[in-house]
Amino acid sequence: MANKKNWLKIFIVVLIFGMTFVIFDACSKNTDQRLNGTWVHTRSGQEIRYIYKSGKYEITSDGIPVEKGTFTTSDGKIFYHITHRWGSRIGLDSKWYSNNEWEAALKLKNINPPSNNGSTFEYTVNGNTLTWGHSSGSKIVFTKESSSVKNFESSSKSSGSVSAIIGRWSLTEGPRRNNPEEMELLKDGAGICDGLGITWKIENGRFYLIHPSAAFSSIYNVSGSSLTLTKEDGEVLKYKKK
Repeated sequence: MANKKNWLKIFIVVLIFGMTFVIFDACSKNTDQRLNGTWVHTRSGQEIRYIYKSGKYEITSDGIPVEKGTFTTSDGKIFYHITHRWGSRIGLDSKWYSNNEWEAALKLKNINPPSNNGSTFEYTVNGNTLTWGHSSGSKIVFTKESSSVKNFESSSKSSGSVSAIIGRWSLTEGPRRNNPEEMELLKDGAGICDGLGITWKIENGRFYLIHPSAAFSSIYNVSGSSLTLTKEDGEVLKYKKK
């Protein structure tokens, strides 16, 4: 019984209200571009974020990854297909597990895996408000973060010299999920990010960072001892120079 309870807790949507899992045909539906960005829902002190980007999504709870996958929309409904889950929520390593890896790990813990990897909700978007509906009559309201795609599009140019980026930087604002918290950028294009070696460059007015487990590009703005990176999905990271 304890294992079953732990299994239920790893699903953020279950923490909000019960849901019906379904399998869907991803090829037959389109994606609502209004969803692109980060949407936040807070309940009982728990902050849940849904990050959407052109058919892909990721969920975090209090800054810790939960799951990610793909989504489609059709006729006022949003369909999710889970492709990966974060392991630390059931005592596994803090990394992404594919569906097959996840099911194998659950079996080793004597936990029955889910019968499928999809879900569906009715939804509406009204400006910066996203509302989910459920067949039970329950609703969830999300608010779009100000550092959304719209803000990213309005800040289309980088500013500041390349030499000003060289140095040690510490993250002061922005989500820590899969983002550098401490980074040292050297003049030769090498560097250290959270204890691991990286490479970086400025090209075509954008900042590129290549990490052993990830890579991203962003608009950069340097002003004195402050560095702001605005990523392609609208996520904004602010750093202070040490």
